[in-house]
Amino acid sequence: MHSGTVDGTSPVKSEKLTSVISDALHRGIVIVAEVDGKIVGSIGGMETSDWWSDKLYLADLWFFVYKEHRKSRAALKLVKSFLEIGRDANIKVKLGHIYSGDIDRKDNFYERLGMSKVGSLYMEA
Repeated sequence: MHSGTVDGTSPVKSEKLTSVISDALHRGIVIVAEVDGKIVGSIGGMETSDWWSDKLYLADLWFFVYKEHRKSRAALKLVKSFLEIGRDANIKVKLGHIYSGDIDRKDNFYERLGMSKVGSLYMEA
């Protein structure tokens, strides 16, 4: 997943990465897409709040589908499942994609699912 991001992405620190994944597995949500018994993608997230509020929302920590499966229904099923979990818990969902090299495609994907773009992220070059 990290190899397909834009330049300037921070390097992976294995200990932090596995700690966050463990937290999501034990206290959050992790959904995995499989084809023929092989993992083709996943989405993971946690309940959190904005720094100025106590109102919780469900945020993704990661969302990835292997390139060769991006034209399949795997991405759609993962995000729809994530959204459904939020709806069942009566909590809003916020999804991000800040390091992808294909921002417009993912924007269109989220908008087709009824989501609205609510900002941008800028990084010093």
